[in-house]
Amino acid sequence: MVARPAPSHRHVRRLVTPLIAAAAATPGADRYRKRFTATAHLWVLLLHVLWGSASLRQTHARLTTSPRWWQQWGMPCWISFSQLARSSTSRPAACAETLVAEAVACAQRHPTADPLWHKLRRVVALDSTFLRLSGTLCPWSRHGKFAPGMRLQCALAVADHIPAPLRLSLANINDHTALAQADLTPWRGWTVLCDLGYYGHQQFQRLRAAGVSFVTRLHPQASYRITAQRPVPSGPTPDGDVLLADWLVTLGSPNNRRGAVLPKLRIVISQNRRGTIHRFLTDRTDLTATEIVRLYRQRWQIELFFRWLKRQLEASTPLGHSRTAVWLTILLTIAVAILLLALDPDRPASVSRSSWLRAIGELLLLALIDDS
Repeated sequence: MVARPAPSHRHVRRLVTPLIAAAAATPGADRYRKRFTATAHLWVLLLHVLWGSASLRQTHARLTTSPRWWQQWGMPCWISFSQLARSSTSRPAACAETLVAEAVACAQRHPTADPLWHKLRRVVALDSTFLRLSGTLCPWSRHGKFAPGMRLQCALAVADHIPAPLRLSLANINDHTALAQADLTPWRGWTVLCDLGYYGHQQFQRLRAAGVSFVTRLHPQASYRITAQRPVPSGPTPDGDVLLADWLVTLGSPNNRRGAVLPKLRIVISQNRRGTIHRFLTDRTDLTATEIVRLYRQRWQIELFFRWLKRQLEASTPLGHSRTAVWLTILLTIAVAILLLALDPDRPASVSRSSWLRAIGELLLLALIDDS
């Protein structure tokens, strides 16, 4: 089998340039920064993430040796590192948010004939990850007894693998509270896959009222009453899980004043290959028990995404010590992750994702120099 040829540097440039141009046109992006524009800044930060530089100073030093790059932006001389560091700490994040939105539109895949794709195309995996920060350099990230840092809430579209950053909060905001404060309007008609950190009967009541379905694990202490039993297939699922039960239930106790009673919910019980029994709770009665169990397995995608974001894209190493710099770092790393999704069909099978990441960075720099 012949491997796909790698994309040319001009092809990568044609893909990225419109995204950065749209982001740089965000109102207020260049306010008080006529010498170092948002266009140039976004290019620098994008290359910084793609290269996997150990520090922003290292990226600055490398670009200093490429005068043809910054001359094409009308800059008679290259900026100092302190100017780059200050801009990365204080530039409004709205332009980076626009970059993420433009990258999403570029990377979104078209529906295929696969029936599984059509069932997953309106499903998101919801979870959070903790970004530890220095309590000395980022004193604002401290809160009570919690470790200094920020918690990123993120939703990952299961069909497209496209992430959507939702919120960056202090460590005292747990998953349940973050979902309770979230705007559910964009998720109407969607299904949310979440773990026990988001569990709550009033939470599920709010989701249903907003037209949002859910699949989660049943809390071990949850109270419920079985109203009907549905047949389950005798054989294992394609993933090796054995279905044990499929019940329609009324969830909650009327004696619990802080909870809620939710009728017409569903509990699916399965046992994996290791013998572990899982109990899944959902309001999706239109899917088979096999589909429910396989659907929840897709939630693991967001755990893998967080690992990629923090270890390969260096999201744990912020561009500065302000809250704006941390949010800007998250947005840039997510934009790069989405960009790689758009270019992944061109990646040869023998090339790893991390090597592909660095190769795209080199192609971009080559395109910038050749076109200057």
